[in-house]
Amino acid sequence: MEDIFRPERIRDTLERMIDNLPGFVYRCRNDQNWTMMFISEQSEKITGYKPEELIGNKVVSYDHVILEPYRKYLHERWKEVIAKKEVLTEEYKIRRKDGYVRWVWEQGRGVYNTVTGELLYLDGYVVDITDRIDAVENLLEANRKLVEANKKREEALKLKSLFLSNLSHEIRTPVNAIMGFTEILSQDGLSAEDKQDCVEIIHKSNKALLGLVEDIVLASKIETNQLKPHLSKVTAGELCHEVSASALNKARLSGKDNFVVTGVEDVSCKDVVMFTDRDFVNDVVMRLLDNAFRFTEEGIVQLDVSIDKECSSMIFDISDHGKGLSDEAEANIFNSFYRADVPVNTRTRGAGLGLYISRACSRLLGGDLLFLGNTGQGARFRVVIPVIPLK
Repeated sequence: MEDIFRPERIRDTLERMIDNLPGFVYRCRNDQNWTMMFISEQSEKITGYKPEELIGNKVVSYDHVILEPYRKYLHERWKEVIAKKEVLTEEYKIRRKDGYVRWVWEQGRGVYNTVTGELLYLDGYVVDITDRIDAVENLLEANRKLVEANKKREEALKLKSLFLSNLSHEIRTPVNAIMGFTEILSQDGLSAEDKQDCVEIIHKSNKALLGLVEDIVLASKIETNQLKPHLSKVTAGELCHEVSASALNKARLSGKDNFVVTGVEDVSCKDVVMFTDRDFVNDVVMRLLDNAFRFTEEGIVQLDVSIDKECSSMIFDISDHGKGLSDEAEANIFNSFYRADVPVNTRTRGAGLGLYISRACSRLLGGDLLFLGNTGQGARFRVVIPVIPLK
């Protein structure tokens, strides 16, 4: 039993216990380099440096191992701890010998002369906590993503609820018109002119209802990746004239005399043969013009047609003199179910699917639909369709 308490046996036992710890213990001077007087074998596992490389700063000082942004802070913290004779507990980053950065946790205290109270050296313990930090960060990131997903889900539910409200209004309006004017038509004594007015209103209401149904079907196909373009040959010049002719006809039928088309005759690369869906292109531009007409009470609506200098893209710019878009509307206008004007009013009614469908169709052709911003007198949109020559 007495043999156990021999100094060398005690020292051996303590060394084995220290080497079994997950971190390393140290004794160092309170200087700028944290000059190591003793450091256990586990230093190599955590820092990559062997004890003999750190003791006396033979190869590198421990201060150099600490990542630069933490060095000054740790020196200040040790000053506070020593002044109050407290225990230091800190987490910081180190750079291993192999270059990898790791998080460590350190606990240490000063050792003082029992008579004079003078600081002799610092004793402490350092352990790698990177796995714990990573686990916490992963948990926080997962929580952030969960919060973000819930927020998006709530926004989607809100938009869908708003869409259903808009849809209810959009359906009721033409249905009520059809039912109401159908009853009027059944009455006796109506003049031929009155009957014609009723028929026209019923026709317009029916057309609006069918358009709404078609938009819902298109939106459903986009969501399920079932909408596909039907590509065919067309020259750039032909497409320009087709779209401008449709636009002028739409303005005429809508009773809009404040509509201007520019650039058609000046388009370069007219003879380049494209491979695109001319119906998609035409539909996208008409939808944008429909919005521009509805939101412009005074001023003009303009369609400018052009092809870039490289003959790689056909561009349709639609500008209006409406009220423009708010920051919220600008951030959401291409989302399905979103309407820029809420509550719904008669003049600007719509289900909030037009721009969503238009951008989807543009992108299916390899192009895009962009909002260029408020012009000060309204809004400006750009449709970009790639000109892909046939080989």
